Amino acid sequence: MLKKFLPNYFLKFLLKAGVLVLIYTICRLLFLIFNNDHFPVVYFTDFLAGFWFDIVTVAIVFLPMVALEMFPNKFRGKSWYQWILLISFNIILFLTTLINLIDIEYFKHTSSRSTASLIKMLGFGEDLQQQIPSFIGDYWYLLVILILLQILGVWLYRRVNRIADDSHSVSWGRQIILFPITVALFVIVGRGGFGVRPIAAPKAASYTIDQNIQLVLNSAFTIIKTWGNIELKEKDYFEPAELNAIYNPIRQYNDAPVLDQPNIVVLLMESFSVEYIASINGEEEGYTPFLDQLIDSSLVFTNCYANGKKSMDAMPSVISSIPKLMEIEYLTSSYAANQIESIPKILTKKGYETGFFHGATNGSMNFDVFADVSGFDHYYGRSEYDNDADFDGTWGIFDEPFLDWSADEISKMKRPFFSTIFTISSHPPYTIPEQHKNTFTKGPSEMHNSVAYADYALSTFFEKAKQTDWYDNTLFVIVADHTPASGTPIYFKDMGNMHIPLVFYHPTNQFFRGREDKIVSQADIMPTLLNLIGHKDPFFAFGKSIFDETTGYSASYIGDKYLYFGSYKNENYMLQYQDDKILGIFNIEDQLQTKNLVSDIALSTALEKHLKAMIQAYNHALISNEMTVQ
Repeated sequence: MLKKFLPNYFLKFLLKAGVLVLIYTICRLLFLIFNNDHFPVVYFTDFLAGFWFDIVTVAIVFLPMVALEMFPNKFRGKSWYQWILLISFNIILFLTTLINLIDIEYFKHTSSRSTASLIKMLGFGEDLQQQIPSFIGDYWYLLVILILLQILGVWLYRRVNRIADDSHSVSWGRQIILFPITVALFVIVGRGGFGVRPIAAPKAASYTIDQNIQLVLNSAFTIIKTWGNIELKEKDYFEPAELNAIYNPIRQYNDAPVLDQPNIVVLLMESFSVEYIASINGEEEGYTPFLDQLIDSSLVFTNCYANGKKSMDAMPSVISSIPKLMEIEYLTSSYAANQIESIPKILTKKGYETGFFHGATNGSMNFDVFADVSGFDHYYGRSEYDNDADFDGTWGIFDEPFLDWSADEISKMKRPFFSTIFTISSHPPYTIPEQHKNTFTKGPSEMHNSVAYADYALSTFFEKAKQTDWYDNTLFVIVADHTPASGTPIYFKDMGNMHIPLVFYHPTNQFFRGREDKIVSQADIMPTLLNLIGHKDPFFAFGKSIFDETTGYSASYIGDKYLYFGSYKNENYMLQYQDDKILGIFNIEDQLQTKNLVSDIALSTALEKHLKAMIQAYNHALISNEMTVQ
């Protein structure tokens, strides 16, 4: 009976869509296999929920095919038309499968499915073309899988196409009626049903446990849903007076300066997770001997948490105290053109000369543009270094020679100066200079070895800095940009996944000695530095000075949920929050997140209240372009 009502060409169309659903399901299975450590408990219902997201994704990406194949016509069976349909199907299959396969490995670094910002990020500078050879070399098996899935998809497509086309025998009236019905069907499914709001990534939390949300999602879906400018929405959790009492990003300190016109060097260490630093994590085996030694003579904060999972998140967090509290990175959002406060802008008014050093190719991750927007006097990249004999072949200049050169360039700056140096060598593909190939080999992975090399490069930088006339009057701040992929349970859980070092070292000032377990974040660096030098004017910052007597906090938006680290009754906790609901609360000491404390109403209320106030203030400030003090 169904065959009598529905023509063959319509059934063929649905079967072709089904081929795409099958390929996506295979991609999800591969995603689980390659990332099985991240999903220790998987339920059959997770795959049912994933199947639904695959159907929704196909309904969206197949809309061009609806227009091509279902629009009323009598020549669907013609060979030239079938070639158009086959090519169109191949393009859709290739692009969406590629995106899902990329995330099999990229997920290990970001802990979430990709968004449209990935496409934008790859468009900055020459990052993509430089890294394609290393990507192919390191992840050749994904390319093989992509080819095999493409072959499978085309083979199944051709099998479906063996069904005889009956377009010529289906009346125009019947075709005209069937076309809008098909469009409506795919639009409804693509929206996720008849709801007022289309389905979005956070909806996955309704179908599975928090830990498996990223398994349920489809990478093509998350990229499509974040395409274009993600617009924040104003929140009205609190009235203005109450909001300001809970959380106010306008900072002003009246403390006496700890340092008088110091030079300041911020060292942003690529992927330096606490996982590798024995002096913080308590392990016997470490991969940063120099940093461990330096920490013994420094002020170290052992509970520092990153405000994002990418280098692009760290730059605005550290320089302008702007954490990532939305789906996409600040630097790729429509708010990146906002007026902002920054360390270099404020220090320039105090007579500082400022410079940003990044060994990658100029234009990488849009850092040169943000350096300009945030007020740096100078940008020093691969072009300024001007010696590709030290190029790592993929990313930029090796850390050791670039840090050595940076010390020389800093010496040319007038005093006082503020410099930020962003290292690159502990970044995939983890290349180590030929002369050091056999030196850093004790780690279980290339990542461990590259961290050891970057630590060595840091030691040579300090040795050179010690010979300068500016060293004794310089405050060094060492912090990681984010954590890398990890195969250790503690460090791929949300808590350890955000845990980074924050070290303050001054060669002569004893104030910067000791260990603190207060919760802090990258966004606290800007207000802390301004507090230390006695800056008394009000300024805008989402973080606050780590020397503020009130309790600390850290917030970020990772994997379609907020992660908030805060304190309650002298204990430190992590809160997971999504769609105005608490997913989990864990004590910081519970590193494997085994005991969910969400049933503690007083604790839940206190942590949620501060996070909601922060979200409300953040959204309003970005939407209204009110990120400066007038």
